[in-house]
Amino acid sequence: MASSCPRLAGAAAARGPLAVMVVAAVTGLAAGSARAQRPAAAAPARRPAVAARAASPRLAQVPRQPPATAPLVLAGRVVRVRGLDSVPLAGVRVVEHRVGTDRQGPLDSLASDARGRFSFRVARPDTAAMYVVSTRYAGIGYFSTPFAPGARAGADSIVLPVFDTSSAGAPLDVAVRHVVVSAPDQADGSRDVLDIVQVSNPGTTTRVARAGTPTWRMLLPRGIEAFRVGEGDVPADAVHKVGDSLLVSAPFPPGVKQVVAIYVVPSGMTELRVPIDQPTAQLEVLIEDSLANATGAALASGNPLQFGDRTFRHFASARAVRGETAEITFGGPKRRNLTWLTIALAGLLLAGGAFVAARRRGPAVPAPAPVGPDALVRQIVALDERYAGREHETPAAEWAGYQARRASLKAQVAERLVRR
Repeated sequence: MASSCPRLAGAAAARGPLAVMVVAAVTGLAAGSARAQRPAAAAPARRPAVAARAASPRLAQVPRQPPATAPLVLAGRVVRVRGLDSVPLAGVRVVEHRVGTDRQGPLDSLASDARGRFSFRVARPDTAAMYVVSTRYAGIGYFSTPFAPGARAGADSIVLPVFDTSSAGAPLDVAVRHVVVSAPDQADGSRDVLDIVQVSNPGTTTRVARAGTPTWRMLLPRGIEAFRVGEGDVPADAVHKVGDSLLVSAPFPPGVKQVVAIYVVPSGMTELRVPIDQPTAQLEVLIEDSLANATGAALASGNPLQFGDRTFRHFASARAVRGETAEITFGGPKRRNLTWLTIALAGLLLAGGAFVAARRRGPAVPAPAPVGPDALVRQIVALDERYAGREHETPAAEWAGYQARRASLKAQVAERLVRR
């Protein structure tokens, strides 16, 4: 995502990759509905005969039809990946999905051919919708990148990889972890924390949970309050806080998935101790407090990041070792009245550059702004794959939760599509 302000982007480039991502995200979000529009192409000059006919009162009464949208072809191959090899997967069900502002759901399905190939043709794609293809293998759903009608690059050469599952293998790694701490709330002095973790599966199989155990877990700081799950790549109902631990029961295919937690440092707590219970390739700490400090876990102070009148102290570690602790100490009682605090960070390793934003909380707990529409679309499709058509076999409370979650995601996608 390119920054809408070249001067900010240039200044950020001198600070390093993290600053580039933050500036790009913040300036893009700040633009909102005022995002720069492409200049309209100049209309070609009409020939005199056409202009004369257009001046006819009879013809002028005929409403001009909107330009037809070119068909969208979603085509590609399903391949099973084993080690360094991949083989076409024949006979698996591939589903075409549409996610729009007014309606959504599966459009069509077919079985992949002997070479694993599939092809769907959307004759008149909705310009306000996105299209995805998915398949299931060994009980796990896999999804393509969402495609909009106006962006056809790659839509006809999709590679949909699937993997065998395993509950064993090399440990899941923390590729990148961002801990972002807001300024204290003016009313009660508490602080919001956005904890974004990029979890990497370095293996060649999709990691699934053993019976009674999570797929992945991480220790959280002690003493935090108002925990909630942010919008990431893992369904919210697959993430839970038990004691001081964050537990995730969702499968992790090879690659990187983003898990987002939001919590509050209560008033009077002058130190936040972030335990490092597993190797972390990169740790980033941002604190909106000029008197705050972060030590331990090989953290080193970098140049502050400033956006308008908001300044964040920046600390980074190239390798945080298991067993270490990042200790964040806060400054004096100086407080700021932040009605809205918007901090957006991009995952370094996530395909498609999904963005996560956190919004300064009101009287309750913080509510993160949604990630990009691509990740939201994948979440809707995943919910539909799990629940659609299964109301009679789903407990009433769980079905109601599915409908509420789906409606919330749909509203967020609609908001994002309208802003485009």
